[in-house]
Amino acid sequence: MTPPGLFDGRRRALFAALVALAVAQAAALAAAAIATRAAFGALHSGADLPTGPISVLCVAMLSAAATQFGFRSLAEELGQDYAKDIRLKLFEHASRSAQSDLDRRRQGFHILRFTGDLAALKDWPGLGLPLLVQAAILLPAATAVLVYLNPSYGWVGLGMTVPSVLCLILSHGTLFQAHRTLRRKRADLAADMTERLPIAPRLAALGRRRTELRQLERSATRVAAAAQRRRQVSELLVAIPDVSTAIAASLIIAIGSLEGLPAATVAAALAALALTARPLRNIMSSSNRAAGFSAAHSKLKAALQRPTAEGCQRHVRLKKGPLSVEIAPPTGPAIRVDPGGAAVLPKAMIDDVAAVLTGTSANSDYAVRLNGEDACTLTPGTLRRLVGTVTDSPLLLKGSLRRALTLGLSRRPTDEELHHTAETAGLNGAIESLGGLDLRIAERGRNLTFEDRVMISLLRICLQKPGLILVTCPVPHPPEGVFWEEATKLFEDSVHRTP
Repeated sequence: MTPPGLFDGRRRALFAALVALAVAQAAALAAAAIATRAAFGALHSGADLPTGPISVLCVAMLSAAATQFGFRSLAEELGQDYAKDIRLKLFEHASRSAQSDLDRRRQGFHILRFTGDLAALKDWPGLGLPLLVQAAILLPAATAVLVYLNPSYGWVGLGMTVPSVLCLILSHGTLFQAHRTLRRKRADLAADMTERLPIAPRLAALGRRRTELRQLERSATRVAAAAQRRRQVSELLVAIPDVSTAIAASLIIAIGSLEGLPAATVAAALAALALTARPLRNIMSSSNRAAGFSAAHSKLKAALQRPTAEGCQRHVRLKKGPLSVEIAPPTGPAIRVDPGGAAVLPKAMIDDVAAVLTGTSANSDYAVRLNGEDACTLTPGTLRRLVGTVTDSPLLLKGSLRRALTLGLSRRPTDEELHHTAETAGLNGAIESLGGLDLRIAERGRNLTFEDRVMISLLRICLQKPGLILVTCPVPHPPEGVFWEEATKLFEDSVHRTP
């Protein structure tokens, strides 16, 4: 996969609207500078207060403020739309990846892509790029106003702009390196914290509290040093326009005095200079965001280019009903189970087979076939409907027991249907023993016991009514429903069946 484009979809129209607002703002600010000269000229000559230039100045500044509000609002919408596409792309890639590949990555790296990296990726199209566009329009407009007021002032404007832009170009590599270093150290710290926080009491019980604190302190110190380095470079760039503005203001006043220019012209030139200073600062600020975007985008691109689990075409569908299963190991005879039969698989085999039959992995040392069809070619919907798994670690999301039981079903049954299905399957009172359908399940089922998680798996099987059941853990109280007895079963060797 590739990252979403900056100007994909509606973002193209949003960017065009940003450009239009920047042009309107430049026109309003230019009109304000010219109106300022006319007002000062009238006041200097002793004439009555000029209503025309004052009105133009008022309307121009109000228009500039209104366009700035619209500009910032559209810029935020642009950035949020891009961030939304990145979130969707990251989750889609993760959902298409092999579970084993995700497990090999440290959890902190995953989290960082949805927090720090996402903020950097959003800030460029949402603020950095719009400010750059605004500066690209306002700087020529302000320079043109300076030339209109006096050609010498135009050279002052160029002398202020060109050195600042050159400094920006020359320092961009240093700024990018500072962002990349900070991102790497911050990612390491996030991964360490994510790994250690959930097990902090257990680490303390092992006598590692001081050791872990010292290690985290060293990592945090390295992050702070990298952040300070990044801030120093960015603040130095932002300071350049301020120094240039002070020098340019002095030159405007000096040129006005030497050439005997009217005070109104000098005042208008200072107003136009202010128009030049702000976009220059914006360029420096957007450069910092561009460097952060580049560092985060390179990691995003690398993450999305990691291979997914789609090793073969999943297009074969099977009808609902009992399934035959055939498992061919790399060496030795194949294991075949016909509908209604059962087999005991070794522990080393059941995990691989379960990953294939649940669709979480297409790579396995075992060739698995259902009703004669390669399991890797079966559609996800077929595997989801026809293969059920009894496990002590079912997939759980934070929420109610009702949500946990119906996770993955195309239609959510009513509460009455849930109770009736459990009773029909021989699990009378199972839902009540868990705490009722309104029981709140914590993240990853942390508030559930081993028996609770197995019982949730069993209840899901009752609702799913699959054609093949894999049991990967001991089952204290298996249901006694007819479908359980008739479905094909693959048992791990540690399963204990009650009489």
